[in-house]
Amino acid sequence: MDTPDALDFDEKYLQDKLSATRTPVKTVLMDQKVLRGIGNAYADEILYDAKLSPFSPSNKIPSDKVKQLTKSIKHVLEDAEKQILKNNPDIISGEFRDFMQVHHSKKKQTPAGETIHQEVLSSRKTYYTDSQELFS
Repeated sequence: MDTPDALDFDEKYLQDKLSATRTPVKTVLMDQKVLRGIGNAYADEILYDAKLSPFSPSNKIPSDKVKQLTKSIKHVLEDAEKQILKNNPDIISGEFRDFMQVHHSKKKQTPAGETIHQEVLSSRKTYYTDSQELFS
């Protein structure tokens, strides 16, 4: 099977990919051989939306959380497209990111008032909150 686009996959596909590895879930989401189109910033936003820690080993994530993660991937990316088009209707560019809730170097808190933490994971800056559940 070809690698699906981040908006063109199903929950079973994601469950199969996650259950096959202990790699942190954020790293798996950014793997273009697993899903095309998710970069560092959007991985943080997706995991925040799913309330899932980026450090969770992929094979430890329960099926109900995979279901939520599937929904979050589609929701966050579709919303991002709308926000970017609203800002600049003539071109889709990933440079406009003011709407992001956690992946923003100048923001210290989410819109809900949660503290945003920053750590390095797989040599990438990772933004997350304490509300994101860690499975281990």
